[in-house]
Amino acid sequence: MRIVSDAPNHEDVPSGPPARHGLRRRLLVAVAGMLLAAVLSETAVRLLRCGPPVYEPRRFEPRGGVPFTTLPGGILAYQPNTVFCSVYDPAGDSRGYLGPTGRIEYRINRLGLRGPDPPPAKPPNTLRVICLGDSFTFGEGVREEDTWPARLQAALIDSGRHGGVEVINAGVQGHGTKESVALYVAHLRSLRPDVVLLGFVLNDAVPFAETIRLNEAATRRPTLSWAARVSRLWEIIERGQIAAEQERQFADSLRRSFDSEAWRDARELLGGMKQLGDEDGFRFVVLVFPVLIELNPDYPFADLHARVAEACHAAGVEYLDLFEVFRGQRGPELWVHPTDQHPNEVAHRLAAKAVAERLLADRR
Repeated sequence: MRIVSDAPNHEDVPSGPPARHGLRRRLLVAVAGMLLAAVLSETAVRLLRCGPPVYEPRRFEPRGGVPFTTLPGGILAYQPNTVFCSVYDPAGDSRGYLGPTGRIEYRINRLGLRGPDPPPAKPPNTLRVICLGDSFTFGEGVREEDTWPARLQAALIDSGRHGGVEVINAGVQGHGTKESVALYVAHLRSLRPDVVLLGFVLNDAVPFAETIRLNEAATRRPTLSWAARVSRLWEIIERGQIAAEQERQFADSLRRSFDSEAWRDARELLGGMKQLGDEDGFRFVVLVFPVLIELNPDYPFADLHARVAEACHAAGVEYLDLFEVFRGQRGPELWVHPTDQHPNEVAHRLAAKAVAERLLADRR
C-alpha cells in the first residue's frame, strides 16, 4: 500500500525569491552592456582618432620666459637689445607659417621695443607713428614684418603721401591702457610722433596679474585626472570641460573689468591722451580689437565694444572698431595656433589695411 504524505517536497522548493534572482541577472546584464559599450566607444575613439588633436603648449626661449624689465616709474617693458622666441608645436601649423621648428623670433631694440632702432630725431618730411598696446600690437606669434605696425608702415610708404614713414611698434605683452599711456608719457613722448595709435583689446582694464594668469592657464598643459590619462574618451570630455571653464573665467574677467576702477581710469586716460595730442600736435586714434571668437551677429562681447565707443565719443577721441574688419570670420582661422588665440599674420594684414585707410582718409 502506498502512503501519500502531505509533507512538502523540499526538492521542489526554490532556494531564494525568484524576483531577487531576476533583478540580479538584469543588473549584471546592464553592467556588462555598459562595460562593453565603453570598451567599444574607447576602441572606436582611438581607431578613428576622434576628438580635437592635442598639441604641445607654446613656450618661450631661451630661458622659458619673457625678458621683462622695469623702467623708471615702475613701467614694464622688455630688456633692451635682446632676442627671445615663442616656440609652437609645428603639428598645429596648418598654414605652414611657423616653419619646421615652430619658432617666432622677437628682436628688441635699444628702447626696449620690438623692431629696429628709430633715430632719436625725426628725419625731415617724415611721418612718425607710434603704436601702443599689448601683445596684439606687439605681434605675439607673428614675424616682425607681418605685424600690423610693420604692414601699416609699408602701406603708408606705398601711398606716396609722405616723404618718409616710421612706424614704431611700442606694444608690450600684458600692457593695459594704463601701462601703455605711462610708457608713452615717460619714455616715448620725446620722439615727437605725428600719430599715436592705441591698440585697445577688451581685457585692457583687467589687472596685469589676472591677464598673465589667464594667459598661462590657456597655454600650459592641463592637469588631467587619472581617468583621462587612461581613457582617450574621458580625456576628450575632460579637456572640453577645462576649455569651457577657461572661456567662462575669461568672459567673467572681461565683464568685471568694465565695472572696475581700472576701466574708469582707462576712460580718463583716453581723454588725457586726446588732450596731450592737442597740445603736442599728434593725431590720437584708438583701435578696438575684438576677441577672435564668433565674429558674427552672435558675437558675445558686442556690448563691451559699445561701451568703448561711448567712452571714446565722450572724450572726443577718434576710434576704429576692427570688429567690422573681421566680421564673418569664425575666429580660429585668425589664430596664431590652435593653442594661441592671438591674431595671426592674416588678422594683422586686415587690421593694417583698415588702419592705413583711416589714416589716409580725412578725419572722421
